Amino acid sequence: MITRHPTSTFQLRPVAHPALVTLALLAVVAVPTPAFAQQERSAPVQVAVVELRQLAPSVRATGIVRSRAAADLAAAVGGRLQWVAEPGAAVKAGQLVARLDARELGLARAEQAARVKRAEVNLVALEREVARLRASGNAVSRFNVDQAQSNRDLAEADLQVARALLAQTDDQLARSRLTAPFDGVVSDRVHRAGEEVARGEVIARIVNPDELEIRLFVPLRHVKAIQPGHVVDVTADRREFTATVSSIVPAGDPRTQSFEVLVKAPAVDGLLAAGNTVQVRLPLGEPQRRLSVPRDALIIRADGLYVVKVDGDKRAERVPVKAGVADGDWIAVDGSLRAGDNIVIRGGESLRGNEKLDVVGVFEGEARRVTAEHVKPAA
Repeated sequence: MITRHPTSTFQLRPVAHPALVTLALLAVVAVPTPAFAQQERSAPVQVAVVELRQLAPSVRATGIVRSRAAADLAAAVGGRLQWVAEPGAAVKAGQLVARLDARELGLARAEQAARVKRAEVNLVALEREVARLRASGNAVSRFNVDQAQSNRDLAEADLQVARALLAQTDDQLARSRLTAPFDGVVSDRVHRAGEEVARGEVIARIVNPDELEIRLFVPLRHVKAIQPGHVVDVTADRREFTATVSSIVPAGDPRTQSFEVLVKAPAVDGLLAAGNTVQVRLPLGEPQRRLSVPRDALIIRADGLYVVKVDGDKRAERVPVKAGVADGDWIAVDGSLRAGDNIVIRGGESLRGNEKLDVVGVFEGEARRVTAEHVKPAA
């Protein structure tokens, strides 16, 4: 007998897809919660203090240091060099610097001296002949006396010529020795001993290292503003000192549109030497007391010139200004600023205004790391 089981009823339960489960969890996490206030970031900047300073308009130029006493010693006669002083040798005025072989000139001088002696003897003989003929009275014709006198005069002229030639030879002998025209140092030896040189060729150069001047060229438009006697600031090897304008060459160069200025270089403990390059700042007018900021504080944009001021809450505030007289690192400005205001000199280019600022440096000739407590808050 077959027993039949009652038909079983199965109930299907829905199974959630993994992706749907993930979305459900995210939805639970993303349930709106109270928003936390985001902390505002501060922009790090370096600042400077607006000051009232004495500013004078000026122009900067590069100058070359050179010796006021410098000479090229050239050969006065041709010949072979016998000796030349070493470069760097200190010499006194009149001291020997170079010497040429003068044996040929010495022989020529001996010949000229002999000619002078011969002319002197001949002149003495003819003078005696003239005296004898004149003493003979009417025994000698007037023609013979005049002829003897003429021979005597010719002999005297020959003696003068011989003496002039001897003097020329002595001069050439003297000029075969080149001497220093002033106290100085041999700066260059162009030719060495044993070389043949022609007349006019430079053999050595000498300079006086103790008498220096600075030569510079200034734009022609400033020729009337610079006068002899003006005091200028000179920077050499990161050291500054003052000097005085000694002379001006007002004739301008049409190619460079500049004129030459000569500045007397003072003694500065061996800081300057001929050939050095220095920076010179020349004043173009009287100093003026003006409200001033460092040049780095100025920000140039299409809509004008402005600085970024640090307000009392240490926030950025754009202040439009107009630039005036510049002097070194500082420049005069006109705007809504007062002496003592703090302005940004580093990090202000990206500020649009009202940003929170973190002052990390103060300008005192050059920026240095300081804390924010060193900054004087704006009034």
